[in-house]
Amino acid sequence: MKLSSILSRAAISAALFVSISSCSENLDSSGVCDVLCPSIGGSVQTVTIDAVLVDTTVQALSGLGTEPALLLANRGDTLDTRVVIRFDSLPQKFIPKSDTSQAILSVDSAYILLRLDTLDIKGSDVVTIEAYDVDTTANDTSTADVLALFRPDRFISSQTYARSQLADSLKYYIDNATVLSKLQNGKPLRIGLRATGSSSSQLVFFAVEGGRSPVMFFRATPDTATAPLAVVPFSRTPANESLVAQHLSDYTIIAKGPPEAPPSVLSVGGLPPRRVYVRFDIPSKIIDSSTVVRATLLLNQIPNSSLDPGDTIRVVPQVVLAGTAVTDPSKAAQIIGNISADTLKITAGHAGNVDVELANAFTLWRTQKPDTLPRAIVLKSAVEGTSPIEMRFSSSEDIATLRPRLRISYTTRVPLGLP
Repeated sequence: MKLSSILSRAAISAALFVSISSCSENLDSSGVCDVLCPSIGGSVQTVTIDAVLVDTTVQALSGLGTEPALLLANRGDTLDTRVVIRFDSLPQKFIPKSDTSQAILSVDSAYILLRLDTLDIKGSDVVTIEAYDVDTTANDTSTADVLALFRPDRFISSQTYARSQLADSLKYYIDNATVLSKLQNGKPLRIGLRATGSSSSQLVFFAVEGGRSPVMFFRATPDTATAPLAVVPFSRTPANESLVAQHLSDYTIIAKGPPEAPPSVLSVGGLPPRRVYVRFDIPSKIIDSSTVVRATLLLNQIPNSSLDPGDTIRVVPQVVLAGTAVTDPSKAAQIIGNISADTLKITAGHAGNVDVELANAFTLWRTQKPDTLPRAIVLKSAVEGTSPIEMRFSSSEDIATLRPRLRISYTTRVPLGLP
């Protein structure tokens, strides 16, 4: 196909999208939208239907360590999360100033540079961060096995920070002898971080997946004229699973999470993070033979006061791109695409009606048959995996007045061009 033809089709599609979006701002278009929306005014129909075929809560992330940030939290009986950083490849040699390569015989001033999200700090008092050796020959992807290594005989070091010291670049000093022993014996250095203190604290550090990973620095000599060596997170295990190993270079483990929602309730966010999957049965006459001006998923939010009920979280609607061959909602919920630049801003403690705009999803569904692409969407938190806050909504198992419904405004007249 010629490039000019492709560009022409793209331009037509873009124009139609803009036209629909423009009309959706004002359903009564008489006299004010004559060019973009000819003949729409007065013929728009609005229906509210029980169109939900399937609604369920599924796990949000596809595996341990896939989150873009690391959550280190000590919030009493409500939340306890740890951070693991793996340095499985340590340097064996260094180059002194004006000299040749030499074996590393000493380690000086070893520290991990952590990139802290200062906007998400919780807690006003001092926080102590303890480091443990969490290298093990047991199942190193088992949360229980790794948590068992946070014990006195595995202790490496600790450092206490005042609230004023929590800057965006945080230096965490670790025991020099531990680093030297690991590199001289060809062992991986795997650091487990735990927050402690008399009061609650919660810190969010950027991870490898977030593009600003932790980095360990140390000098192989006390001579300050010699540049420090930099070591980035790296995991050698699981063997023969390079993608999984990459995710495990740094990750969060949950020692204690907030209480989960009941199975009959739809939940977004939380720890472990969850998404809501919803599949619809929409009359074909609305999708195939009409122009959808506005489409809204009507939800009833259930207040959740277990953790930070007043904090605002952004909920993002996504369209499911997985075909009918993917029948498992938990897998289909991983294959998604954006349908709106806007996000829904709500607090976990809110109760009552919540409207989610889905008009752009109908633009896609009109080009695909339902036996090819199911009419399905996903609701996810914009900070899933890095925030413990969970939003809850009534499901189709609730009473009729609280179930999810679709409100659709459409016209059977479909203008395809300008007059």
